[in-house]
Amino acid sequence: MTDVAQIRLIAQREFLERVRSRVFIWTMIGLSVLVIGGMFLAGLIGSEAQALRLGVAGESPEGIVEDIGAAALAFDVDVVVTEYPSVDAASAAVESGDVAAVLVDGSTILSNRSPSGDTVAILTSAANAGVRRDIASDLGLSETDLAAILVPVQVEVVELDPEDPEEIARTVASFLSALVLLTTIMLFGQFVAMGVVEEKQNRVVEVILSKARTTSLMVGKVLGIGALGLIQIATLGLAAMIGLALAPLPDLGVPDLTSIGITAVLWLGLWFILGYLVYSFLYATLGATLTRQEDMQSVAFIPALLILPAYFLVSFSLSSPGSNGLVTIGSFFPFWSPILMPYRINTGDAELWEVLVSIVIVVVTVILLVRFGARIYRGAALRTGTKVSLRQAWLAAED
Repeated sequence: MTDVAQIRLIAQREFLERVRSRVFIWTMIGLSVLVIGGMFLAGLIGSEAQALRLGVAGESPEGIVEDIGAAALAFDVDVVVTEYPSVDAASAAVESGDVAAVLVDGSTILSNRSPSGDTVAILTSAANAGVRRDIASDLGLSETDLAAILVPVQVEVVELDPEDPEEIARTVASFLSALVLLTTIMLFGQFVAMGVVEEKQNRVVEVILSKARTTSLMVGKVLGIGALGLIQIATLGLAAMIGLALAPLPDLGVPDLTSIGITAVLWLGLWFILGYLVYSFLYATLGATLTRQEDMQSVAFIPALLILPAYFLVSFSLSSPGSNGLVTIGSFFPFWSPILMPYRINTGDAELWEVLVSIVIVVVTVILLVRFGARIYRGAALRTGTKVSLRQAWLAAED
């Protein structure tokens, strides 16, 4: 049997064995329901939180409720105003959280904690309107004169350096892509290591290695579990799209991430595959040196130490744009490229030649990891009982 046939057979076995598992099926159904249900819950909570609950009490100016409504309209805020018969009743409502703040006697704002800027601005504007109306009435001004006095001045805002919505969306997408890549690469890489250790515990690896080459076993296992990972990501992505389409989500001012385009999504998919291959072969190599699932933590920190600095660089770059030089250099390091290069692509900082060079470096790294890992796998996979060091496995392998 050729190497390609062995790889295909092993990958098919890894994929089918896990995808048919009831645990996998119910986990995916449960996660999808949680994603969609969470969006509906966020929509309900968000819609309830849209209306700002305010109150009035004491000897307030006549028409203060209408003034609060007019001020809120000017600030583009939905409000619900409640009139309380006494200051004590209003204070109790504030303490219980029934209202965010209460305007007392048209001059004092009661609030549990420091009220928001919108709350203070709305109540202050309403109080001023009531005072102006009383003064105008004392001066004998007509309703027309009063309306002219109270009409708000329309101030035009001119932005000399307006924010680009697409640039904001690209920045948000860059950070999210780094976070998604970090978690998924680490998650599915550990799945590979757990699969390797499981086969050693069950001694299934002895049967497989009697029929297939070590390299074919490693590559097939990584590809089979990787295909499963892509299905999981696609399923959760579909659930998120359904949730966005059906859930009554409020307008939270979140940038329109669809403006980044399909190209950025394709780049993200490519770098997930490359990053998964790098870390999965590393995890498979380390997993071969173990004999029990309980020992996973003793080696799991090694890939984490390799990939976490890339995520920290992304976070640092977002807060300190002057640090982009470090990100540029780090994007050519093969263990950081899967995180940093998509970030640079989304922000428009990466040239095409830089992306291609980085891809070549990562591909070469994957090939070297396969060769190195296959030898470690060959020297350690059949040894049970105690953990095997990389040096021991290397020396034990046949040349």
